[in-house]
Amino acid sequence: MATGCDFKNAFGFTQYDGRCSFFGADPPLPQGLGWFIVVGLGGFFSILTSGLVWIDQKFSGNGPQTSEHFSTAGRSIPVGLTACDIFGVSGPFWYASGATVQVLLFSVLAVEVKRKAPTVHTVLEIIKARWGMTAHKVFMFLCLATNVIVTAMLILGGAAVINALSGVDIYAAAFLIPVGVSFYTAHGGLRACFLAAWLHVAIIYIALCIFMFLIYGTSPDLGSAGVVYDNLKVI
Repeated sequence: MATGCDFKNAFGFTQYDGRCSFFGADPPLPQGLGWFIVVGLGGFFSILTSGLVWIDQKFSGNGPQTSEHFSTAGRSIPVGLTACDIFGVSGPFWYASGATVQVLLFSVLAVEVKRKAPTVHTVLEIIKARWGMTAHKVFMFLCLATNVIVTAMLILGGAAVINALSGVDIYAAAFLIPVGVSFYTAHGGLRACFLAAWLHVAIIYIALCIFMFLIYGTSPDLGSAGVVYDNLKVI
């Protein structure tokens, strides 16, 4: 992986000019593994999630999927799936640390919206009903811009990680990562997104438990809680 490029640091730290990578010259993982993660696992989870959505539609009695069911998941998402989608693994700490007030206010607002407008689909419907068409147009632009920025940020972040770890071309990764997500989202709508989030969180939890017991149980440097504490005191 090349560490030199034509980039200039936008914050005035000239010592980083010409550097587009801070992970060293050689990626720690083979490039083939990176392609497997992007294409292989992406396709696998896309097919798996689509299959789960099909099973749910076939055996739960929901029937043919309408636009209402596509965008709201039939208004029947349980608490567990909601928690997996919103928080994930480290989300509770980081979101609470950076956005405690916003999360608190939004939770109260969400309850009131559910009580007073149980059939709305988006926040724009509430804006239009409460403040009129002018505010509706303004918030339509703001919501669209927010979604574009956040989506681009997530795609670029994932592509940068794959590029740094395995050397896969960052543009190819940025193009391929959303393909699987788009497939199962188009097939299952909001319910597919929640099911995918649940699957990801379950796998991450299992992997974390395995790594935790392996590291704290077998590593000579981190073989017990006491050793970890002593090392932290030294730091």
